[in-house]
Amino acid sequence: MQPIDFKDVTIGGGFWGELQRKNAEVSVYNIHKRFAETGRFRAMKCIRDDAHKPHVFWDSDIAKWLESVANILAKKEDPQLKAWADEAIADICNSQLPCGYFNCYFQVYEPENIFRKRPEHELYCAGHLIEAAVALHEAGVDDKLYAAMIRYADYIYERFYVKKDAGFVTCGHPEIELALVKLYRATGAQKYLDLADFFIEERGRHNEETYAFTYPVYHLDHAPVREQKTAEGHAVRALYLYIAMADVARLKGDRELADTCETLFEDIIGKKMYITGGTGSSYHGETFTFAYDLPNIFAYSETCAAIALAFFCDRLARIRNRAVYHEIFERVLYNNVLAGESRDGKGFFYVNPLEFHENIYDYNEGLKTKLFCPIPERVEVFDCSCCPPNLTRFIESIGSYIYAEEGGTVYVNQYISSSARVGGAQLLIESAMPYGGTARVRVQGKADLRLRVPAWRGGVSMKVNGRRAEPQIADGYIALACDGDTAIDLDFRIRPRFVYANENVWYDNGRKAVEYGPLVLCAESCDNGPNLRAVRVRSLAGAKVSAGEGPFALEVPAERLRTSAALYSYEPPVPERCTLKLIPYFAWANRGKGDMQVWFL
Repeated sequence: MQPIDFKDVTIGGGFWGELQRKNAEVSVYNIHKRFAETGRFRAMKCIRDDAHKPHVFWDSDIAKWLESVANILAKKEDPQLKAWADEAIADICNSQLPCGYFNCYFQVYEPENIFRKRPEHELYCAGHLIEAAVALHEAGVDDKLYAAMIRYADYIYERFYVKKDAGFVTCGHPEIELALVKLYRATGAQKYLDLADFFIEERGRHNEETYAFTYPVYHLDHAPVREQKTAEGHAVRALYLYIAMADVARLKGDRELADTCETLFEDIIGKKMYITGGTGSSYHGETFTFAYDLPNIFAYSETCAAIALAFFCDRLARIRNRAVYHEIFERVLYNNVLAGESRDGKGFFYVNPLEFHENIYDYNEGLKTKLFCPIPERVEVFDCSCCPPNLTRFIESIGSYIYAEEGGTVYVNQYISSSARVGGAQLLIESAMPYGGTARVRVQGKADLRLRVPAWRGGVSMKVNGRRAEPQIADGYIALACDGDTAIDLDFRIRPRFVYANENVWYDNGRKAVEYGPLVLCAESCDNGPNLRAVRVRSLAGAKVSAGEGPFALEVPAERLRTSAALYSYEPPVPERCTLKLIPYFAWANRGKGDMQVWFL
């Protein structure tokens, strides 16, 4: 399946139109401001400044910001963003060593250790710079960084593939692999695909350096990739590796490697994924742990891991399209991914818990030796700020995940208001999602159409050119042949519903979550008072959509269980009727510090 690139898709109004406007006018600007204040842009000049010593991964922060700008400028002009990008690109190109190497940390502070410290993100940073360069080139924005990164990729090829004289074989943080695939597709140069394949196949075959606090599985070194059947280790590293594996499997027609990717995907969604689409449940190593280990209060669930899972779904669909890939993409997108950004577009979450207690956080803040505890409100920059520019580049490219084509068949995979030309037909989508379950798909021209049926549907009804028609559903898609001007009105009958976790997820035993279409809902204490864990929801029969401070809220009849004043009592709790106000999970923590909960009695 071949997706239609976002540059060939026009996003309409509504939910995503507003989100992209805010992304381009607020988020990218504010990230630039904070990166400038913290010295990230200055570091690209490669001038020693011990007062603002860069982290080893600052190159990647700037690279993702540049990719965000490339994606914006591909669709509209912005002289200020172009000027900032040109300045950063000039600094990188002017600082690049004659051999092609660039890294703002190593070439200034540890030149003797270039390609000697495996865990320290050198090739990870190179990969993000390559991605940015390809994005700028393909958007017609800049070719200087593209030429510079081709030189860098050639140097990496020489050192790691030809001479094999570097101090390690594979990078501690996968990313270079998927970037090399993008460079191969942009240039057509086979050596970049060969190098990506080399890095993938050599992983797990050498006794390589890891961080002192970790172990081989953290870096995905516990086994060769074809022998890895369960998702292990650092979630972002793992998923970036799986993305590259899927890319190489598709390009080389490698069925065994593709099957390995499918096995890993099934392990994630079947045993290691939060209801919000989050992955990587443990703070220790930001890792996948073991099956069904999905704590809520101390969930890690990094924003970058959610974005990586969305990318992995996309790559798997390109190998062999299945509706489930787009279902998981949708779950990740509207929940964990969007939770990573504040309503005003300026603040970000690195960690995304499914439950928050203000008392726990306040107590922890008073400790001299603090334990891991998610923060209550989004912040504008982190010491490790991989997530903010990852979000902005992803949001700007959302058009790439709506339409696709395969063997003359046109697919609509996400219902996002937009338009595009696919094959011989012009398509236009007007969607009420995520807050409504209706969409109109208009087709001008001839198309063998496949419309994905959401997994959350309460039913399906369809009209074609105003006349009711029985949808023919197979493999998660409605099949429809269009010729001429065809208007298809879809109603997936959105309604609230309970979701129950597998009994092995002991954190959620006896509890239920509420979904509304693609949205996982949560409650906050600012709407419902304290002690949300004492709230019981028996039925959703009386639930109704209400106006809230945000765009959507659901009011549900509920009970609050009251006990006596004693610490322990022989009297059972007394239920008191109440109304539970639920909002989208992605919208929590926008109204000050307070409790939050997803799973209820």
